[in-house]
Amino acid sequence: MDVKRAEILRLLSVTLTREKQLLLQEEFKRYATATNWVIRSILKNHPRGQAKTRSTIEEEFSREFDKRPVYLDNVVTSARAEVVRHAKLVMTVVSMRDKMPFFKPGRLILSQPIITVGDKAVALRLPDRTELPIPYDKRSRNRLSSKIDEILRGELGRLDTSDSMPLNKRYGRIRLTWHNEGFVDIDIRATLTEDNARA
Repeated sequence: MDVKRAEILRLLSVTLTREKQLLLQEEFKRYATATNWVIRSILKNHPRGQAKTRSTIEEEFSREFDKRPVYLDNVVTSARAEVVRHAKLVMTVVSMRDKMPFFKPGRLILSQPIITVGDKAVALRLPDRTELPIPYDKRSRNRLSSKIDEILRGELGRLDTSDSMPLNKRYGRIRLTWHNEGFVDIDIRATLTEDNARA
């Protein structure tokens, strides 16, 4: 039995074309706006837990931002994490006490099937069901090629309800961080065997 360990794989993308940059910047803005909207809802309604938060805002969220349930789950997770992070800061930083939690634009934290890992790129599925490939740069791809290969061999998990698409259990949420130079950091939360995690 292989021992498994969680690890964050840190890659860079190539510099994206202007068209891709504009599409991706729009996604970053939409995600930050949606997350801050959920934060305000959490502070106003004080729902207990992820499921309660989701059920409270689900209908209005699908009208305002995105109809995909997985997108809502990702946004709620990010909003709740930001509220918790802010609450911890308030205990130590006096100047934070009068401020409201705020999710800064420039981060996108998504899970399958909205974003998927490939051997040369991650593919981001947009609300109109088109895919936006974000290629890895050669150096970081070569450095982590054995780990990416292990992810791609993956274990199929539960089926995604929206598309009946099997999910790969070898990786979880993926964080994209925008750089003004036109590329992104790609952080993949992977579950690898102990041998490959050390490599």
